[in-house]
Amino acid sequence: MPKPVIAGNWKMNGNRALLLDMVAALSRMNNSSKVVMCVPYSLLQTLEESAQNSKIGIGSQNVHQEVSGAYTGEVSVEQLKEFNVQYCIVGHSERRKFFQEDNELISKKVKRLLQSAIHPILCIGETLEEREIGDEQIIVCNQLTEGLKDIAFDDLRRCIVAYEPVWAIGTGKTATPDQANEMHQFIRGQLVGLTNAAIAAEIPILYGGSVKGSNAREMLAKSDIDGALVGGASLQLEDFKSIILSAQN
Repeated sequence: MPKPVIAGNWKMNGNRALLLDMVAALSRMNNSSKVVMCVPYSLLQTLEESAQNSKIGIGSQNVHQEVSGAYTGEVSVEQLKEFNVQYCIVGHSERRKFFQEDNELISKKVKRLLQSAIHPILCIGETLEEREIGDEQIIVCNQLTEGLKDIAFDDLRRCIVAYEPVWAIGTGKTATPDQANEMHQFIRGQLVGLTNAAIAAEIPILYGGSVKGSNAREMLAKSDIDGALVGGASLQLEDFKSIILSAQN
């Protein structure tokens, strides 16, 4: 079983003062999980500087698929590496919905990150409509296999998958622990098909979707849930600390 990963996704929220307070408090915690903070681009330098003497992983929320070019407002892998970024979210449902990112584009981003030794956190998940008609496994399988298409086994070992049912992101709704674990088991099986059982067992599969301190312990106790991708609760220190402690081995 992989080491638990708790990644906070601040989205378009937060400021320097909050980040400094969060890093200071999280740095003092004694925990066995890998904690990653995925902050807005404007806060990456602050995160790098403040987290230097901690075990906090530095994360971005997105990246462009090209190395450089005339792409106003975008950020490249080389620019992320200047701030020692180690992790990057790709394929989040909000990017898929609001910016029309498809599986082919997301696959290019995954490959670009791997070429630059940055761990991709590939987000996959179905909408409520897709779940209600029974297509959730088809959707998740397509997003996973297309997102990780044509990637060497050694590179797949450096990937992280985040299952985020779209209907549970920012809605206050959460998949039941059994629903989430069932999908995680399905994802693990698909990873075995893409690689082999040994490599699939090394790839962390995180759950995301209204994860809070109040529901994290039960969710993270499940057999195939290796951590969490946390949205709003990652901006609340006590809630985020509670989630981190819930993931202790």
